[in-house]
Amino acid sequence: MSNLEYAFTVWDYVVFGAILLLSMVVGLVFACTGGKQQTNKEFLLADSKMGVAPVAVSMVVTILSAITMVGVPGEVYASSSEIWILAIGASLGAVLATVFFIPLLFPLKLTSAYEYLELRFKSKAVKLEGTFMTILYAVILNAVIMYASATAMETVNGAPVWLTLLISFAVSTIYSALGGLKAVIWVDTMQSFIMLGGLLIIIVQGTIKVGGLQRVFEINQQHRRLELFDFDPNPFKRHTFWTLTIGLAINHVAKMGIYQAAVQRYCAVPTINKARVATLLNIPILFVIWSAACLAGLTMFAYYADKGCDPLKAKIVNNPNQLIVYFMMDILDYPGLPGLFLGSIFCATLSTVTSTQSAAAAVTYEDMVKPCVSHLSEKTKTCITKFLVVFYGIVGTALSFVVQTLGGTVIQIGIAFVGASVGPLLGLFVLGAFFPCSNWKGAFVGGLVGLSFPLFLSIGAWVYWPPTDYLPSPGIHNCTNLVAQANGTATSMVTALFTTTASSVNTTQFYGQSYPESWKYIFTMSYQYYGCIGMASVVIVGLLVSFITCPTNSNEVDPRYLIPFFDRLFCGILPRSCTKRCQCHIEYYSVEGDVDSDDETDNDLYSNTSHYRGKRGLYTYVGEESQF
Repeated sequence: MSNLEYAFTVWDYVVFGAILLLSMVVGLVFACTGGKQQTNKEFLLADSKMGVAPVAVSMVVTILSAITMVGVPGEVYASSSEIWILAIGASLGAVLATVFFIPLLFPLKLTSAYEYLELRFKSKAVKLEGTFMTILYAVILNAVIMYASATAMETVNGAPVWLTLLISFAVSTIYSALGGLKAVIWVDTMQSFIMLGGLLIIIVQGTIKVGGLQRVFEINQQHRRLELFDFDPNPFKRHTFWTLTIGLAINHVAKMGIYQAAVQRYCAVPTINKARVATLLNIPILFVIWSAACLAGLTMFAYYADKGCDPLKAKIVNNPNQLIVYFMMDILDYPGLPGLFLGSIFCATLSTVTSTQSAAAAVTYEDMVKPCVSHLSEKTKTCITKFLVVFYGIVGTALSFVVQTLGGTVIQIGIAFVGASVGPLLGLFVLGAFFPCSNWKGAFVGGLVGLSFPLFLSIGAWVYWPPTDYLPSPGIHNCTNLVAQANGTATSMVTALFTTTASSVNTTQFYGQSYPESWKYIFTMSYQYYGCIGMASVVIVGLLVSFITCPTNSNEVDPRYLIPFFDRLFCGILPRSCTKRCQCHIEYYSVEGDVDSDDETDNDLYSNTSHYRGKRGLYTYVGEESQF
């Protein structure tokens, strides 16, 4: 076993600094070229002239943050490679987003995706509810992932968390506020290669030290780390095939179909067909990066199992999320490589932070600020949007310090809160697009309930700490000397990623826990289902309230704001007469051909009159005042 005498060298700092500098340079390039980011269309939508490949890569790395780089290998190490099934659920989500939501939102040409909610429900209150959920998603996710990367830096060289957080804030804000969406997308593309490169370095070097890839899989097989499929339908079991596929499918339909960051990206390409291709390309890209993260966890486990020393059980590290950085310092004894790997973690952080900052700024400006500044010049309006990017960077950084006080693992807290906010947001779109009878009152009340219930489960899970189904440790019989040596070396800088109120997380929390009693058992619900619960709550409550408060006549809803569910689901399978009856004879708006994002013909969504065809012939909808 290594004595961990390797420390971060000058070359590591050079490589790490070069990665951050390159990100800022790209932002400055786009700030000084082209239209110089002087209009909101260029700043927020890249003038709808981006290519398919960079947009696809950017959508993936926005989702796969530092939580992937740090949390997934630790999850595989402590539990099993079952977490890989998340890629299947995410891929299903990409397909559903492509089939249902891109044809709904792309033709509307909206800067803020939540303008759709106002158009569909004729309610500013529902739109602002969606905006609030997006902002909640952005600031919470940014806080979690920024703190994760800051802890990684502290693990390696003892740099204080506050300093790393300030560096992350400065770099992300410079290139996102100056270069706009073009800079964010191209930097994301560059950073994706760095992320994948960092994981491959860990995998290759670790595999060599273990004795080959076959040996890696043999060791993991012996310790049950290759058990992929658990078809137990129990929703209170943390990870099963069903929780990982259904839960992640719902989350990724939202994150790839209706979440503001995704809508900005697929609206940044010229045509709807290219938007579909960009979203579907998420699937192979996601599989490659996610598989690499899982393989890194298997390699790490094989290495320490073969050495007979589990750093987690030996309390050399305090939770699974610290393992990958400890492993990196243990095996990468070539100058520059640790800097590259740490840079890959920061790239994962920056890609998500900049995307969510831009998304939060876009919805804040379009949904809240824009009506108040219509008299200002376009250049001034763009400056306001840039200021909002900086503002949300400050908010996310500040909340990162709050994350320290929470208990749990990075990946669970991240997905739990993301599901708590993204699930009900998807529910609002599902309610509006699939159920013509729903009204704004049902949507508003359903949104509140759908947001509150998953958050209640999340908070309860922290308070009562449901058990984590980790597998047995590989043992610590060969750790005697290492633990003593570690106290004075790099591992002495490994501090708890999350702390409880009294002390660091005890190792027994990772290898066997007891279930809470009585009604508290509800908090053991798999965190993967939080998004499903949020979405279902919005739809069920929304429909109940709509029927109680007088449902909307389906003929009064512009078909452009509805999704022909049965036509899309059974296209080419059922006769048109059957699907038409299922859809109450409503003639839905059909996206035919390849819609061009620059084609303004017959698409003024804010005109007072729009025409559509219902079951009784041609109708004219005369715009009404929004219900608040």
